[in-house]
Amino acid sequence: MDNSIKQLYTSLVEEIFRYDRAYYVDAQPAISDQDYDRLYRELLDLEASHPELITSCSPSQRVGGEPLEGFDTVQHALPMMSLDNTYSQNEVREFIDRVQKLLPNEELDWVVEPKADGIAISLRYEDGQFTVGATRGDGVSGDDVTENLRTIRSIPLHLQSITEADLPSVFEARGEVIMTRSGFEKLNSMRETDGESLFANPRNATAGSLKQLDSALVAKRPLDIVLYGNGEVIGGPLVDSQCVLFEALGKFGFRTPKHIWNCSSAEQVVAAIDELDRIRESFDYDTDGAVIKLNRFDLRDRIGVTAKAPRWAMAYKYAAEQAQTLLNSITIQVGRTGTLTPVAELEPVLLDGSTISRATLHNDEEISRKDIRVGDTVIIEKRGDVIPAVISVVKDFRLSDSKPFDILSITENRCPDCGGAIQKDREFVAWRCINHDCPAQAAQRLEHFAARTALDIECLGEIVSDKLIERNLVCSPLDLFDLTLEQLRSLNLGNADEPRTFGEKNAIKLIESVQRSRSLGLDKWLFALAIPELGRTTASLLAKFHKDFASLATSEILNNVIELDKLNERAVRVNPRSRKNKPTSESDRTERENYYTQIVDQITSRVDSLVRLGFASVTKENGYHPPNYTTEVGPSVARSVMNWFGSTIGCETLERLIELDIDPKGSEQGPSNNDRGLYAGKIFVITGTLSGMSREEAKAKIEANGGKTTTSVSKKTDYLLAGEKAGSKLQKAELLGVTVLDETAFLSQID
Repeated sequence: MDNSIKQLYTSLVEEIFRYDRAYYVDAQPAISDQDYDRLYRELLDLEASHPELITSCSPSQRVGGEPLEGFDTVQHALPMMSLDNTYSQNEVREFIDRVQKLLPNEELDWVVEPKADGIAISLRYEDGQFTVGATRGDGVSGDDVTENLRTIRSIPLHLQSITEADLPSVFEARGEVIMTRSGFEKLNSMRETDGESLFANPRNATAGSLKQLDSALVAKRPLDIVLYGNGEVIGGPLVDSQCVLFEALGKFGFRTPKHIWNCSSAEQVVAAIDELDRIRESFDYDTDGAVIKLNRFDLRDRIGVTAKAPRWAMAYKYAAEQAQTLLNSITIQVGRTGTLTPVAELEPVLLDGSTISRATLHNDEEISRKDIRVGDTVIIEKRGDVIPAVISVVKDFRLSDSKPFDILSITENRCPDCGGAIQKDREFVAWRCINHDCPAQAAQRLEHFAARTALDIECLGEIVSDKLIERNLVCSPLDLFDLTLEQLRSLNLGNADEPRTFGEKNAIKLIESVQRSRSLGLDKWLFALAIPELGRTTASLLAKFHKDFASLATSEILNNVIELDKLNERAVRVNPRSRKNKPTSESDRTERENYYTQIVDQITSRVDSLVRLGFASVTKENGYHPPNYTTEVGPSVARSVMNWFGSTIGCETLERLIELDIDPKGSEQGPSNNDRGLYAGKIFVITGTLSGMSREEAKAKIEANGGKTTTSVSKKTDYLLAGEKAGSKLQKAELLGVTVLDETAFLSQID
C-alpha cells in the first residue's frame, strides 16, 4: 500500500479525534457539523477502499458491531471499592480527625469533588490503546462492556497529548458513565413519540443502556462519562496525588469534573461541600453528593483500606428528595438467613422520577422508635438514592383509632411463611425464623446459591427455586446434585389449572451447570453457601489464604483475629494508665502494669503472625500501647464464619460435600501461584460458546496451570480458546498470529 494513503488515513483519524475531544470533552466545538460530516465520510470512503487500515481504535468503530450473546466477566486488576458515606458534616470532621490521628506527623490536604450519579466503570488502556471497559460488579469482577463503551465519544480510544516516552504500558481510568439531563430529556421525548416506555431517571437510563447486548443500539443513546480515579498504572509519568491525577486525565483526553476544591482543613472541606451544593443544580448531569479524598497517594497507602472501602476517602450525601404518602399496611418478608423484615405497603407516589409503592421499615425497634402505624401519613425518601425508606410520620394526620405496631401480634409469634417459631436476635436487633427448613429461606438460599456471582447455575431463578422447594424436590442447595432429568423436565412452574413445564432443554442446562460447579474455586463456594456476614469480596479474600474448607473450618488466621479482639477489649479494661483503673498502691500499679504488658505482648505476637501472612498491616508502632493494626477481615465477620463452621448446618454441609466428592480449592493450593504450570506466564483470551464447560471453569483450569486470562486480544496474547460462534476476537487472533485452541485441543493439553 502507498505510504501516502497510510499517512492520509492517520491524519484523518487524528483530526477527527481532535474535533471529538473539543466537542464532547472540552465543550468547545472547533468545526461546523457540516465540515465534521465531510471529514467522517472521507474516512469511511478510505476504509471501504482499504479495509486493512481499520483498527479497533478507528472513529468508525464507535457505531457498534454485531450484537453480543452475553457479557463476559472481567476480573479487576485492583478492586473497585465503594466508599463509606454519611449525611452528617460532623461525621466528615470526625473522618478527617480520624485520618489525622493515623498520620499524626503529616500535614494533610484534601480534594473535594462532585459525586456523579451514574454507573461506575473502569477503562483499561494497554500501550495507549483502549482494550477493556468493565462495570464495577461486585468490586472484584464486573461485566465486560467494552463494545458499548466504545460508542461513547467522550471516551478516547487511545491516550492523547503525550509523547511516546511518557506512554504508560498500562493505565486504568475509573469514573462514572452518566447521561446528561438534556440528553435524557431528548431520549425520553423520542421514546414517547415512538410509543415506548419512558425511563424513570438518567441513572436508570444509563444502566439500561450499558446492559444492552447490541452496541449499535447503545450508540444511539446520549451516554457520557466523567473520570475521577485510577486503577492499575504501569509506567508513564509519575502520578502521586489526586490533583496530579486530574491533570494527567485531562492530558490523556478524559473528561473530568469542572469543579474541584483543594482544602487544608476540615472547615475548608465543609465549606467546599456547601459551595458544591449551591452550584450543582447548574451541572448538566445529576450529582448526589461530594467525595472527600486525601490528596497524596503515599499517605493513602500508609493508612490502607478495609475489606469494603478505603480509609482515606468518604462520600458526603446531600439530603435526598422526599415525598408524602399513605401507609396502607405492613407486611413481613423472610430473608435467606431467616431475618423477618417489615415492609411498608404504600399508596403509590412519585419520588425522584420513580413510582414508589413499597419501602423498608428495617425492624420492629426502628418502627417503635419512629412510632410508625398502619394508616399513618408518612414521609419517604430514597436512602442512598436507591432504596426507599420511611423517614418519619406526619402525626397531625394520624387516625384516632390507630394502634402501635406489634410484630408478635401480626405474626402470632410464628414465621409468616412456614409457621415456625421466631425469636429475637439481640446482636442484629431483628426477629428471625429459627426453622432452617423454612421454605422462604430455602428458596432464597437456593436462588443465591445459583447466582452468577456464586456458582452461576443456569435456568435456576426465583420461580424455579420456589417450585423446587414447593414440590419437595430440594430442601437445601446441595440437593441439586441429586436431581434427575425426569424430575426437572416435568417440573410444573405453573399450577394445576394452568400447567407450565420446565422442559427437557432447560433441565439439561441446569443439570450440566450443576455438575460444572464441582470444579469452581473455594471463593465461589464460600459465597454460594450464604454464610452470614460473608460477602463476595471477603469470600475471595479468605480463599486466597486457605487451601480448602477443612483448613478454613479450623482457621488459625480467623481464630487469631477473634482472639485479638478479645485481647484488645481486655487491654482497654486493665490499662493502668486509664483514669478508670487508677491503682490503689504502688504494688498494685506494678502488678497491673505487668499484667497489661503481658497482654500487649500477646497482641503484638498475634499481629506479627498475621502481618507475616499478609493478612494484617501495622500503621504505627506504639511502644507501651498495643500496635495500631488492621486486619483484612474484622472480628465480627471472623466470628460469623467460625460460628457457621461449628454450627449444625455447617457441619452437615461439610459432611454432605464430602459425600458428593466436592472439594473446592483456594488459590493457596496448586500450581496457580508458581512458575511451573503448563501455562506459566501465558495469557489467554476466551471467546465463543464452550460446550463442555463454562467460561468460569475454563478460566479456573487456565489459572490452575499458571496462566492468566484477559478479555481483549492483543500482541501480548499467547492463546485464544475459541468455542462455537467465535467472532471478531478469532479474526483478530488469526491476524496477529496468536495460537488458537478449540475446546478439544485445550482439554487435551491439560490432560
